[in-house]
Amino acid sequence: MDTSNANLGSNHSTPLLSNFDGAVSVDTYLKSLPSIYSPPMVPVIVAIYLSLVLVILPWYMAHRQPYKLQTFLHLYNVGQIMMNIGLCYMYTELMNYQPLKVWDNICAFVTSTNGANDDWVYLKIIQLVHMYCINKTLDLIDTIIFCLKKKHSQVTFLHVYHHVVMVLSSFITVYYLRVELSTTLIALNSLVHVIMYTYYFLSNLGPSVRKYLWWKRHVTKLQILQFLLALTLLGRLQMEGCKQASHYAVMWGFTVATVLFLFCDFYKKAYIKKTA
Repeated sequence: MDTSNANLGSNHSTPLLSNFDGAVSVDTYLKSLPSIYSPPMVPVIVAIYLSLVLVILPWYMAHRQPYKLQTFLHLYNVGQIMMNIGLCYMYTELMNYQPLKVWDNICAFVTSTNGANDDWVYLKIIQLVHMYCINKTLDLIDTIIFCLKKKHSQVTFLHVYHHVVMVLSSFITVYYLRVELSTTLIALNSLVHVIMYTYYFLSNLGPSVRKYLWWKRHVTKLQILQFLLALTLLGRLQMEGCKQASHYAVMWGFTVATVLFLFCDFYKKAYIKKTA
């Protein structure tokens, strides 16, 4: 395994991402996963999800009363909060509790922060990205809940597209485009989701609590800010000429840019036009 590229980010000549495609621990870890997490299963998961939320559940609920799902929603929201906090902690621990040390050596900031370029660090990176993949798959439950509660107005193109593209991009990252910047983007997205699912949890407590949740629009603002920060980091990654940067930056740049556009459009229709 080539470890000569670990410190190239500091001299700004031609910084390359440390290559951990062939790391023994990473390959062993991925091969040990259940087959449901294998690449061929990802389009199957997406196809089942789209069939459920666009065809099967709307048909099933057509002549039924909405399910309340109160207890399940409490547990689901708390579970999402805890899992996203866990992802943030995994990133912070991986960065030796220096979570903001990303800009100086964006090509290999995780390995350089750890002062090592070995299988252990690569394994921790992949475990973090893989856990994020699981979390993005669990996010699909959001839409199923909307269908069962007959909140069809919330099953929008933005909502469905956002969930599908995040699942696809996340699995491509863990199996094919292993770039260290993924860890920062994961932590950023997970932090926003902690706040978002906290809002959902409080909202689910009923009208007595919901009337105090004046900050709903600010959650959307936070999501938009997150996308802008992600695009900035992806732009820096591309400019530095890091290994695999082009494919990674194009894929995630497209993903983030399209979702950003849809969120801005939603914010404009939901908040700006209503107050105009």
